[in-house]
Amino acid sequence: MIGAAIEAANNLTGLRSGGLDPEQLLPLYAEDQFIHMLPSIDFEEQRRFRQGSQGGEFIDYLAANVIGKKR
Repeated sequence: MIGAAIEAANNLTGLRSGGLDPEQLLPLYAEDQFIHMLPSIDFEEQRRFRQGSQGGEFIDYLAANVIGKKR
């Protein structure tokens, strides 16, 4: 979805033409979803904020299967 947002933004600002229509794509991004595009280094805060959502499940998966494993 980030790639689609970048393409739509490029079309909207005139950097590119053709491709995705920004007017059709932008409504797919709800105001409360904007946080997904912002980096956050506070892992525990993100875990609490996203608890009970797919984002929370993904954080739990990463913690159990990727971040917690010694390589």
